Amino acid sequence: MSEDSLRRGSLWMISGQSIALAAQAVYFVLIGRALGSREYGAFIGVVALVAALAQFSSLGMEMILVRNLSRDRSSFARTWGHALLISLSGFFLLLAVSLLIAHFALRPDLRALVPYLAVSDALLGKMTQLAARAFQGAGRLAWTARLTALTACARLVAAAALFAFAHAHRIHATALVWARIYWLSTLAVALFALALVTFRLGRPRFAHIARADLSEGLSFSLSSSSISVYNDIDKTFLVSYGQTASAGIYSAAYRAVDAASAPIYAVYAAAAPRFFREGLRGVRPARAFARTTLARTLPWSIAAAALLWIAAPLLPALFGPSFRGSVAALRWLCLLPILRALHYAWGTAITASASQWNRTASQFGAAALNLFLNFLLIPRWSWRGAALASLLTDASLAAASFFVLSILAHREIPADVAIPHLSNCPSPAPPNQELSLLLEEGIENSPG
Repeated sequence: MSEDSLRRGSLWMISGQSIALAAQAVYFVLIGRALGSREYGAFIGVVALVAALAQFSSLGMEMILVRNLSRDRSSFARTWGHALLISLSGFFLLLAVSLLIAHFALRPDLRALVPYLAVSDALLGKMTQLAARAFQGAGRLAWTARLTALTACARLVAAAALFAFAHAHRIHATALVWARIYWLSTLAVALFALALVTFRLGRPRFAHIARADLSEGLSFSLSSSSISVYNDIDKTFLVSYGQTASAGIYSAAYRAVDAASAPIYAVYAAAAPRFFREGLRGVRPARAFARTTLARTLPWSIAAAALLWIAAPLLPALFGPSFRGSVAALRWLCLLPILRALHYAWGTAITASASQWNRTASQFGAAALNLFLNFLLIPRWSWRGAALASLLTDASLAAASFFVLSILAHREIPADVAIPHLSNCPSPAPPNQELSLLLEEGIENSPG
């Protein structure tokens, strides 16, 4: 990818994300005021549980879709059919598993949210995500960005309707009422996205699914689920311990961190094709490009951390007085953009130049560590334990990614010996890699 192409791709992703961020900012304010910290925390806790499981509903076929289209445009119909069929089948299994876990982990009134959120995020949201991936694989990042923005805007419209109702009746709405409205906004976007893919790219064709695609898709499912676990499962822990108000103030602070991290996501998503081109030459060129990209994103992440610390007192003014505890929570979490910039850079270099399983292993380890720390710290220190677990998890993931990348680079035969003159080759998608796992990490379909 040339610098001009990288710049155009970055601009499309950043513009789409900017619209999504603006919509999400208003959405979070409206929904926070409509629900209050307790009900908002209950909603986010259930969303986080469903989100961790939803990554398996499509078995990573969104990544296979991107890979196959980027290599061969004629493979669209077959791969699109695979993705739709697996996602639909996987949804029913996910629904059963999520209801089973909810029976043991959540109180009865919160279990009623699970079917609505499963349909919204694990079925309809996954369809929108698949459509966005299809356009990404076809090189049409403009439509990927538009679908990202549309998802956030649809949620904003639904939140505005709930806020107007709650304000008119001078009440706080319940998490169940919001769940019943929330899924309708996702339905509208999913139907539009599926129609758009059919009109722009074509219809699906259902055929035999290659075992290699399922294996590689499983790797991405594990990776994506790990990301969801170490980012959001702490909210489910808080809710399961009956600390719904703490879950609310912690979630509000975490959403501010996600917003500050969004430009970093966008840059790495747009840079992914260049990463994979460098990865064709070997681990060392990919690591060198990671350093170049990190030089761009690290200053922003440092500035974002400082801004989050300074602006923390604005949260209760925006969300309402029940979110006063979010000030301290945001100051605890403000270092996360810096840690994310580090492990995105090194992790993407691993994905681009080596097997995705290398990155999946480190992410799976981070998820396991996060679960252990949440189990250990949250009962004693509530949201402060969750914040400490998040910081330790992201720091350990950054260290693990750097360590794995260094080992891979050390073991590699120099590129000029192994593959001479490859730098002059064109830039197709690499044979054993997938494009842009980064969108999975927050650019679209963020919980709540």
